[in-house]
Amino acid sequence: MSAADGILVIIGAGVIAYLVLGGADFGGGVWDLFARGPRRDFQRQLIASTMGPVWEANHVWLVFVLIGLFSGFPAAFGQLSRMLAVPLAVALLGIVLRGSAFIFRQYGAAASTEAPVRGTAAWGRIFAIASTVTPVTLGLCAGAVATGQLTGPFPPVAGALAIAFCAYLAAVFLCQEARSRGLPALAEDFRRRGLAAAAVAGALAALAVPVLAIDAPDLTSRLIDRAAVLVLCSAAGGLGSIVALLRRRFVPARIAAVLAVGSVVAGWGVASYPIMVPPSLTVDQAAAPAQTLPVTLGVLIAGFAVTVPSLILLFRIFSRPALR
Repeated sequence: MSAADGILVIIGAGVIAYLVLGGADFGGGVWDLFARGPRRDFQRQLIASTMGPVWEANHVWLVFVLIGLFSGFPAAFGQLSRMLAVPLAVALLGIVLRGSAFIFRQYGAAASTEAPVRGTAAWGRIFAIASTVTPVTLGLCAGAVATGQLTGPFPPVAGALAIAFCAYLAAVFLCQEARSRGLPALAEDFRRRGLAAAAVAGALAALAVPVLAIDAPDLTSRLIDRAAVLVLCSAAGGLGSIVALLRRRFVPARIAAVLAVGSVVAGWGVASYPIMVPPSLTVDQAAAPAQTLPVTLGVLIAGFAVTVPSLILLFRIFSRPALR
């Protein structure tokens, strides 16, 4: 494996980690937006208390992806920046808005125990809407990267699939969070939503393949030829998570959901290689000068070596915060 390939593997790992962990956070905002029923306020409290200690840390994976792409493959970074300037600007605006709104809502909610704080509900709505729009836009970008164009039929399907994945992951993760805090009614709420989101995500994933064949027939062929095992892993993970949810086995459901979503990204990467930007920009053509690639790879590996155990410790410390 060359240094360029190593950087590409780290970029792929960062994309998967961001989709799984950051996607679950975005999905929490989706369920905040669609909180319904007599327990809707408790649902929002569970989402906020689960996200509160860790939501900002998950964006570190996006930093890895951008640094690896900019430093390791500047030609690809330049092409993608020009092609995706508008949707990326919308996504970045959404990330900033949801983070700011989340903090303002949390401070307002904390202060409202003594006196009502004007605008707290509005900040909550901004957080929820931005959490919904951002993954759709990022999915649109991913679809454009896969096909080399932003205007075909596949990018909108990829955007819809991205938000479905986020909602699916969040619902599955929140089931165990609710159970661990002794909130069985909330666990049931999110179990039902997890099942619904899994069905929608599965239907969209099945639709995505024939739509991809319209925009990128060569990529579709390579996906079937090279990544059939990963496609099957994704299907098995999705079915496994549904069975686990039906049986109320929430920890296995989490593992299966991560497998289902992560395998989609891994399959895309395997099928795309060595093309970085369709139709013809390859890994070797896009790579930085050979002298800089080992240094970039070493920095990224060192960053992962520090970040992964730090995040594991963070998640363990805040795995069961008190629910207000």
